[in-house]
Amino acid sequence: MEPRNYLDQAKSFLGGRGAKLALRIAPLALMAAGAVHAGTITFTPTSGGVSGTCTGCGDNFASAGGSASSNSITNGISFYGSGGVLGASGGTEGILFSYTGTASGTGPATLNISWDFSGNIGLSSSSVGAQALAQYDYDLLFAFNGGTPVTCTGCSGTGLANGTAVDGSGTVSVPSGTISSYTADFEFTFSPDNEDETLNIDIPQNLSIDVTNAATGVPEPSTLLLMIPGLGLLGVVARRRRHQA
Repeated sequence: MEPRNYLDQAKSFLGGRGAKLALRIAPLALMAAGAVHAGTITFTPTSGGVSGTCTGCGDNFASAGGSASSNSITNGISFYGSGGVLGASGGTEGILFSYTGTASGTGPATLNISWDFSGNIGLSSSSVGAQALAQYDYDLLFAFNGGTPVTCTGCSGTGLANGTAVDGSGTVSVPSGTISSYTADFEFTFSPDNEDETLNIDIPQNLSIDVTNAATGVPEPSTLLLMIPGLGLLGVVARRRRHQA
């Protein structure tokens, strides 16, 4: 019968002055819960670099050029730039947009990734016949505190090489602890038919790759309803101990 007595006393406690105490404590408990589970990461904008990659190309190394930059957006950062890579006679060519900058905040946290960019395949010489290539692949990778960049969830795919914008969204997890730096790598690859094919990627500010902090750490309303009876029980136990002392 003792557990039942505790429940009855808790109801009585919440029905009187204890209700005021529970309502005062509940917001503090919610704030504490949010502080434990939520993380907010602040990114410092930085200039990036554009380089060429080449897999299985032998001596025909890719040459690439372009520009890469970033700026602050509400609760996050936006990356943009443009670049092109000259094809080789074989293998897989690529353009790598790479950004490394400082960050501050504490994990764990979940970041939302959204992107909107376009790409196309061109010919550097009019003497070459019509191109057969119709698509390119992309991977968006992130790392924190000097770690190895990994593809974020849902952040890879294929784009048509006709200038059509490619858009999508994904998420990336930030590790626990203090965050001091970030690395963002955006890699675009294609397999050219000849040395005169070029891949061009355009990520202007209005077609960019944005990172924002996800809304985390706010318990559902039902959590508050579950917490209040527990606070009532704690009040009953504390009062019984005070009377027994």
